[in-house]
Amino acid sequence: MPALPYRIGFSRLSCATCIFGDARQFATIRWLDPARFERLVQYEQQFGCTIKRTVSLEQLAEQGRPYDAALSAPDLARACLSSRPIPTVLTPAWELPAGAFGQGAGPN
Repeated sequence: MPALPYRIGFSRLSCATCIFGDARQFATIRWLDPARFERLVQYEQQFGCTIKRTVSLEQLAEQGRPYDAALSAPDLARACLSSRPIPTVLTPAWELPAGAFGQGAGPN
């Protein structure tokens, strides 16, 4: 079974709040984990510098919409934030997760 964040639309797991994230990724983070999102907004204000060069995270998230896969499976999305390990599940009917081959491949 693909890792939960892939299943709700994320295309990378190394950093949910990656500097290469797009508007949909940050809209999803704001919806999924508002405390983390707000902490990043506060850092931008505290340091007087934005993660993106031309917009703040608040502006960026406003330009996007949370991933459909996350919105349609809120319980699965909440499980992504759990500190409990999720057991490996093998399935004969494996399907590509929503985040497969999506955005977030780094700088162009």
